Amino acid sequence: MMQIFVASVLAILATTSARAETIKVAFVLSEQANVMDSAGPWEVFQDTMLDDGQGSMPFVLYTVAQSTAPINTSGSGGPGMRITPDYSFADAPTPDIVVVGAQRGGPELRAWITRQHAAGKTILSICTGAFELAQAGLLKGKSATTHHEYADLFAEKYPDTKLIRASRYGQSDPYLYTAGGLTSGIDLSLHIVASYFGEKQARRTADFLEYSRRP
Repeated sequence: MMQIFVASVLAILATTSARAETIKVAFVLSEQANVMDSAGPWEVFQDTMLDDGQGSMPFVLYTVAQSTAPINTSGSGGPGMRITPDYSFADAPTPDIVVVGAQRGGPELRAWITRQHAAGKTILSICTGAFELAQAGLLKGKSATTHHEYADLFAEKYPDTKLIRASRYGQSDPYLYTAGGLTSGIDLSLHIVASYFGEKQARRTADFLEYSRRP
């Protein structure tokens, strides 16, 4: 655990040079992407305004998918919302943070996430997005959490990952975090804000969102 903590501190320090410019957050999308899994973290990063006298907005957000063709989000008996990704995996800017929510996924998506992890980028999975990370082999021998209703399935499919049940979020390695279902992604994103800018800033962002944080 101490090794993960030290490595995590080093990983955050390695990104501090980005603070003078921007911190790029990529939201990975594919068919049937869950809206809340992306929308919650999106609002957290979008609404983080630094108390620096200039109202600096440190996070720059974009969507990325296999192609820039429109995708359909999850919907109740229908196609859901239609989103046109900003970039494809082939031409997306190099991110600092990657957010992976529940979605259909696929080998191209997993390959792109794996490359970002290998490059030392911070990866956040929300809800059953953890299945994509596990399928990519990124959670082997590590701990993870997911939506509670899919916990048994996750444990069955990925026995080499230590499943943490009933957890809002957790850290799997210095660059990899997993969150539980839906609104858990907000709590994890606020944790990431705190890791960059401190607890006071995370509370300020949560207050703006009128959101009560849960550890």
